[in-house]
Amino acid sequence: MKILKNRSGFTLIEMLVSMLITGIMVASAFEFYVSMHNQTMVQEEISELQQNSRACLVDITKTLRMAGFKIGTHAPYLINGDSLYVFYNDTQPVDTILYYLSAHPDNDLQGTYAENEESGEGAGTPNQLMKKVNSNRATMFSDYVLDINFTQVNPSIIAVSITTQASKPDEDYYDNYGFRTYQADEQIFLRNI
Repeated sequence: MKILKNRSGFTLIEMLVSMLITGIMVASAFEFYVSMHNQTMVQEEISELQQNSRACLVDITKTLRMAGFKIGTHAPYLINGDSLYVFYNDTQPVDTILYYLSAHPDNDLQGTYAENEESGEGAGTPNQLMKKVNSNRATMFSDYVLDINFTQVNPSIIAVSITTQASKPDEDYYDNYGFRTYQADEQIFLRNI
């Protein structure tokens, strides 16, 4: 039997150095992954709040364009603060669609809203945009809406402005206590007036 005298291998020091270098590389790769994952989540949240605003405006625009259709002398719409009534004729002599803001149920909210009520500091508490058709029960049309404004520019043009807020705070965003907001505006020409 032949005995190998010149066996070479790794020493304990070489193993520790290689483990240290591997650990540093894995830690930096993991940090990079976490950073990219967080950026992806933020971009999804931004996209969602923009889509939320646009979807609301599309539906409100569609409804407002029906205002006054075949209702004779009845008022085509009524603006009352952050509420909008639209009247038209489709299934009844006068159909009514109502959009209004309703307070968000507190137990559904995530994040930090109105931390100090005395000083008023904290992010604005979002509302739910409700939609009620005729005498049916009102349903939530959109979530995390900070504000909605309906303004009569002239009798046949209504300006709508909606501000939505992200559902979760972004740790890298410092305004509004980390909650991103988006405002969408539209002027709607009423065809039936």
